[in-house]
Amino acid sequence: MSAAPFSRLDPFDCKNGDFEYYLEQFDQFLAINSVADDESKKVPLFIASIGQDAYKILKESCGQADPKGKTFEELRALLLEYFARREFYQRNQRQGEYTGAFINEVKRLSLKCNFGPFQKEALRDRIACGRLEPDDKDDKTSMAPQQTTHPKQQQQRQQQQQQNQPRKPKNPQSAPPQLLAELQTVAIPDGSAKGAKKKQPQQNQPNQRKCKICGHLHVESECPHMGASCFMCRKKGHIASVCREKIIKGQSWSFYEPPQPRKRNIFVMEPAWY
Repeated sequence: MSAAPFSRLDPFDCKNGDFEYYLEQFDQFLAINSVADDESKKVPLFIASIGQDAYKILKESCGQADPKGKTFEELRALLLEYFARREFYQRNQRQGEYTGAFINEVKRLSLKCNFGPFQKEALRDRIACGRLEPDDKDDKTSMAPQQTTHPKQQQQRQQQQQQNQPRKPKNPQSAPPQLLAELQTVAIPDGSAKGAKKKQPQQNQPNQRKCKICGHLHVESECPHMGASCFMCRKKGHIASVCREKIIKGQSWSFYEPPQPRKRNIFVMEPAWY
């Protein structure tokens, strides 16, 4: 009676496995089971061990022929050539890899593919499609470490950039809103500036009185200075132009001083009596 065979091998991983290493394991499996010299059992054991994915590839490589009708060496050569060509066409230049090393690796892989007279064309196409950089110089520059600047140097550069930037003019609207409101309400006296036109007195419109907050003719509830505080007495409810304490104390609150008339010397010529 013959000894019971050992358990079968795991199926081959077509995505991440190396078929050459798998064949070495399969040879040891045949030797353990004393089938290394029996050619009639090698093909069935090989087909049963490689798995469904690898058997599908093997059947497509055989074409119309039946894989069972071929020898073990023929099936082995078909799968070796298939996986070698797949590795060859999937080989691209890695990031940071020198172009010379990439070309040597592609040449080494092409020796297992059995391209025959088309080996030069296959090498040319693979190198042209798989390269990242045009030459070795660009690879060296891309692999060179980037120079880092010291934090103090970065601060100095930022300060220089801020100093070189043009300064923006101050916005006149940045003044306090209360001061702007009082400036708008102050009236310039007649004849104070050249070309100033005299304002015609406004006729009192019906249902309008002088506002106690700003002194203009409108309803107090619609006054734009509602809630403003006075610069004279620091109280809310009116502005400095209508402040009563200013009138009582006799203080003058004006942002504009009218020009004083010039003093002129008038000479009167008396008639001569002869």
